[in-house]
Amino acid sequence: MKLATNNQSNNLIKVGVLLDFGSYSNRFDYIDGRHLGVEIGDIVSVRLKGRLMSGLVIDKDFFTESSKEHLKFKYLFVENILQKKVFPNWWKKWVEELAAFHKVDNLKMYKTAFPPGWISRNSKNNSKPTYNNWLGINKLPFEITDNLSIKQISLINYLKINNGAWQSEILKLGFTSNIINSLIKKNLITKQKRKKNKTIKSIFNENRMPQRELPILTSEQKKALNKIEEMKSGEVLLLWGETGSGKTEIYMRVVQNELNNKKSCLILTPEIGLIPQLLDRFTERFKKNVIEYHSNCSSRHRQMVWQKLLEEKEPIIVIGTRSAVFLPIQNLGITILDEEHDISYKQENPMPCYDAREVAIGRMKINNSKVIFGTATPSLKVWKRVSFDKKFNLVRMKQRISQTKIPDISVIDMREEFKKGNSKILSRELLNILSKLNERKEQALILVPRRGYNGFLSCRSCGHVVKCPNCDVALTVHIGSRGQKWLNCHWCDLKIRFFNICPDCGSRAFKPFGIGTQRVIEFLKDELPGLRLIRFDRDTTKGKDGHRKILEDFSKGNADVIVGTQMLAKGIDIPNITLSVVLAADGLLHRPDLSSEEKSLQLFLQLAGRSGRADKSGRVIFQTYQPSHPVISFLKNRDYEGFLLENLRIRRESNLFPFCEVCLLKISGINNTLTEESAHNLASYLEPICRKEAWKLIGPSPGIVAKIGKKFRWQILLYGPDKSNPPLINQKDLLGLMPNNVFLTIDLNPVEI
Repeated sequence: MKLATNNQSNNLIKVGVLLDFGSYSNRFDYIDGRHLGVEIGDIVSVRLKGRLMSGLVIDKDFFTESSKEHLKFKYLFVENILQKKVFPNWWKKWVEELAAFHKVDNLKMYKTAFPPGWISRNSKNNSKPTYNNWLGINKLPFEITDNLSIKQISLINYLKINNGAWQSEILKLGFTSNIINSLIKKNLITKQKRKKNKTIKSIFNENRMPQRELPILTSEQKKALNKIEEMKSGEVLLLWGETGSGKTEIYMRVVQNELNNKKSCLILTPEIGLIPQLLDRFTERFKKNVIEYHSNCSSRHRQMVWQKLLEEKEPIIVIGTRSAVFLPIQNLGITILDEEHDISYKQENPMPCYDAREVAIGRMKINNSKVIFGTATPSLKVWKRVSFDKKFNLVRMKQRISQTKIPDISVIDMREEFKKGNSKILSRELLNILSKLNERKEQALILVPRRGYNGFLSCRSCGHVVKCPNCDVALTVHIGSRGQKWLNCHWCDLKIRFFNICPDCGSRAFKPFGIGTQRVIEFLKDELPGLRLIRFDRDTTKGKDGHRKILEDFSKGNADVIVGTQMLAKGIDIPNITLSVVLAADGLLHRPDLSSEEKSLQLFLQLAGRSGRADKSGRVIFQTYQPSHPVISFLKNRDYEGFLLENLRIRRESNLFPFCEVCLLKISGINNTLTEESAHNLASYLEPICRKEAWKLIGPSPGIVAKIGKKFRWQILLYGPDKSNPPLINQKDLLGLMPNNVFLTIDLNPVEI
């Protein structure tokens, strides 16, 4: 069989291309028969079974037509190069090491790290240049103004001053197609097709964000900055600063120092909702080369950012969520992870279940850079590395920048409210404070753990709760702007009609229970009709600028109260907020999770820090049915350090995480019997291996949510000595233990245990 090529040269290049095809083997060989100059790291277009696909070139080799290889195989040509080398030399080895650590194949790791679309079953080049009409001036030896209208003269002058312009821009300025065509006919201007490369839009507008003078640092900020400046490459530092202590200003000063040294910077946040404020502040300070990168950005935008980082010689500031940790930033000086404690830095599903904090530390060692973890409530894991392992440096900032008193935290016992005849969702004291907000020209923030209208729909006669048919969770009641109601699953997004009769017993005592953000908004409208309200949750913040628009609206004073979910507690800095409120948060304290108390206290203290950040004093109100809970005691005293010390002592004595390594194996499938059987078989296989390596195996048992999206879920918990690796065989062999339609997810150091 002859080689599938028209190339007459004796030397041919064979390349290995990684494609999203097949279960285990994703590497396919092709020939650069068209002499495209294919290199390792190129994104190329190839054909597989007649389908045009895009993939990554991961290796290349030379062989001659005289070799025997062409007698065995018929090779296809690489069709086209879509993107030239998309990573620097060190990056490939690093990503493949991450794949091995997280027990996934290289394909999954590359797809996680790359912008969407580069390794795809559809070959499409989103960065392809487009051609647009360019208008220019015809150079004449004399100036013609006779028989020209004012508009025509104005257009000619504009094109002269700007040395031409795109026709689309001219039309936006108010010049019509008739004006343009008439000048072309008079041979005064020209029109030609020109390549218009897509560029990353600048979010900076000098009129909107004028340069301000640098604020004067407090003594604590100066000490913190000095200690950070003393950091050596390869070091990690925890910046533990109270909410309002000025951590963001420290970030910007650190970034300025890195830019002065021609180093680029990476700023990570756990949530997309935090990016608008950071982006505005950094862009105002540094003017240019501030780029955002997150899942709400389009695929095209993310691909262009990636390309810019490869090509740009000047230092760049990138602000993004966890996926930005993989960006090929050249000459990286420092990575700053704001709100370090937030579990959103960890990817739970799908695999690879990576933790951006750990990935950033690993990258630091390769790039010889530095890492800063910033937070007001450090995670137990990071605090262990500071206080017990002595691996991380520490800087504390205990004082707020504002001279106002730190807000008092009031705990209202809702049981007492009920005894006094108040069955409303808000206490009398809270309603009274809210009623005076407008008069005082102040604002409030109310956190509700759940979005929607009501938590669930239940029958008071027989106790039946309406659950999602696909998931083992109750459906949440939602209500539209016109009053229409429906039931929604927050796990699989199923939506069904609302009904008033119990399907089990036929009773009409079938009512919604619990509260969500919509229910609180409606209640406040009824109780305090003069109050201006905004809702801030996943339902209202969709789209790239959804978070920004709502927060800008609120910061401009267009509402008195913002009601939202846990997103509100994270990094929002609005000076006029004087009241922070937590409603119906008791359920957060009793989740079946080892870290539920840690996460709850972090959330409550973060929210408490949103009020009283400027000149006006603030207040925090926490409504609960369990005022004696230990977490409430730590909250009232703002004693987060006491909580850390107490919990780490208990966990150390009990050899619990973070004083051990943990791995959660999640088994899922449509058939519950087969899924359970597979989980038991896997546990039986691993149990002797774990015993040999001094690891313990617990389970299998049903998942915390036993069914999601029609798939039943089982889990096996492995834990072993600190700093040891889980005794797992390679991914291919592990997956081989799973029958068809049963799926395995390997989660190292999971966020929920």
